Amino acid sequence: MKGILLLLFVLVLLILIPWTIRAEGVLPLGGSEWSFLYDLLERQDALTLTAADYQLGPYGLNVSSGDLGPFAWMTRMQPRELRLLAKFGESVQGRKYASTLAYESLQGAMVAQPVRQVFVYGSFRLDEALAKDESYTGKKWRGLAGDIDNAFVNVHTGNFSVTFGRFASFWGPRRSLVLGEEVSMDGLGYSYRWGRIVLSYRLARLDGLDPAVDSTAQFENRYLAAHRLDVHLSDRLRVGFFESAVFGGPGRQVELYYLNPILFYHASQLNDGVDDNTFLGFDLSVKPGHRVKLYGQLVVDDFQIDDKVQSDQEPNEIALLTGIYAADLAAGCDLLAEYTRVTNRTFNQSNPRNRYTYKGNLIGSADGNDYDLIDVRVFRWFSPEMRGGMQLSFRRQGEGRVMADWDTPWLEAEGEYSEPFPSGTVEKTATIAARFSGFLVDHLFIDATAGMD
Repeated sequence: MKGILLLLFVLVLLILIPWTIRAEGVLPLGGSEWSFLYDLLERQDALTLTAADYQLGPYGLNVSSGDLGPFAWMTRMQPRELRLLAKFGESVQGRKYASTLAYESLQGAMVAQPVRQVFVYGSFRLDEALAKDESYTGKKWRGLAGDIDNAFVNVHTGNFSVTFGRFASFWGPRRSLVLGEEVSMDGLGYSYRWGRIVLSYRLARLDGLDPAVDSTAQFENRYLAAHRLDVHLSDRLRVGFFESAVFGGPGRQVELYYLNPILFYHASQLNDGVDDNTFLGFDLSVKPGHRVKLYGQLVVDDFQIDDKVQSDQEPNEIALLTGIYAADLAAGCDLLAEYTRVTNRTFNQSNPRNRYTYKGNLIGSADGNDYDLIDVRVFRWFSPEMRGGMQLSFRRQGEGRVMADWDTPWLEAEGEYSEPFPSGTVEKTATIAARFSGFLVDHLFIDATAGMD
């Protein structure tokens, strides 16, 4: 509670002190139309040599050097301006030998800039498809499920940006393994830029464990804290280092050391003798030539250094992402190729409250664990507001799952222990799909996919 009051006090100071401030907004994350705009900015990143912070989402609107289509007005908002948005969507799904399914959705949003320092965004949705999702546990009304996707306030001072409320974010590549662009969490995040160095922080309250549902003795609070340091060594090379921690317990609140953006979390929780789950990693992006961007990210959940006792035979738990984005290989044609590999038990832990999850889903963009995936996409941009393409992917999935009960087969072995990757019976899936997306007119967005696996 003291930490929250301190942060609110800092927010008030940011608003009242006469900083040298420029009007600035934030491009929200989540939803097909916003994702399309981020795809456009991902292409822009590959086409330009700049030390702009494309590794930190959500982006400030100043990152965009091009047209945001029907949302271009966001870059021209004035103090005391308020806009209301509404979207009606129809999702149609068809499968061979199955009936076609159609789901309706209704979304509303508010965008405001009460003063030059402050940008406010909120959005909600009523979704028929969500109501039929078996993993959804919330309330339903007349066949519709609803939720508040975003509700945040952003304050920008030029070198410092802070966001309070419910919002999604990503660190490193767009499909980041540490923070996923589709995961909106309640909390705060900030970044401070000093020349070519950027310090970032994220704090969020996760869903707790309920005795009625999760078979715990009492309610257990859960939190996420993360920090990172980026260094733009040049306009062609950026390196970022990050650490995150999932922690909690019955009645537990946020410790002060998890509010410190320059403290080593893993050492602090070890010294305090608490059972938290910490993750270390780094990511980088390299632009070896014009129109080409290479990138990668490594997340270390657990890595065995010692080899003294049988418990040291636990397999390493890591997640890896590598990729290339090549823009304008031919006129308007782009190539995106990625390889993702997540070993068994990564993002899981012996204590269920320490799993790297939020509402049953991973906090990052990984699709579970004990799998690897090759994903190749070719795009043809007909204009900045319209795109078509093909996608080819091949996935291997083992028997491991993030939400599975924790097992320790290495303790039952004698001497060295190893297991294949992926583990157990491996399911292999190849997918080919065609996709078309874009704004046909200012207020009509279409996102269509057809394929087979």
